[in-house]
This record gives sequence, C-alpha cells and structure tokens, in this order.
Amino acid sequence: MPRDFFDPTPEELVIVLVEDEIIRNAEGFIKSCEQCNPDDAEWPFNVVLDRMTGSNPSVTDYILESPARCPGCLHEIFEKTLIEPA
Repeated sequence: MPRDFFDPTPEELVIVLVEDEIIRNAEGFIKSCEQCNPDDAEWPFNVVLDRMTGSNPSVTDYILESPARCPGCLHEIFEKTLIEPA
C-alpha cells in the first residue's frame, strides 16, 4: 500500500500552535457545532485551520492556545470537534 494511507511518522508531523487571533478569525467560519447541530456538523474544525494557516492537512496537527466557541451554543470547539461551516 502507498504511504499516503498511513499516519505520518513523528519526523514528518508538523505541530502548529494556533494563537488566539487566528482562532477568533476562524470562529467566523463556524455556523454550528456537533453539540447544537449534530445532523449538519460534518467537518472537523481542523479543516478550517488548514485553510486559514495554509498548512498541509496530511501532516499537520494543531494545538489551540484557547478553544474556539460555537456561535450558536457557545460550546468549546477543539481541533477535532465537528462543525457546520458558515
């Protein structure tokens, strides 16, 4: 099988610290979250972060300086929380 189907090795993995300013900007792309809208929340929040940071999604993991907040229910949103994009 090609290497593309496996997780990256520790040497290939890129860890990105996401600062509060980027998190607050990313919140503008959230319509709802898995907590308040489980039927339509299908994208992990890290997809938004990939687009905002320009990072390669296949090798990037994120550490948030603080959690994002859902605009609908104010629930905390972390890297893997499912969202419905705005």
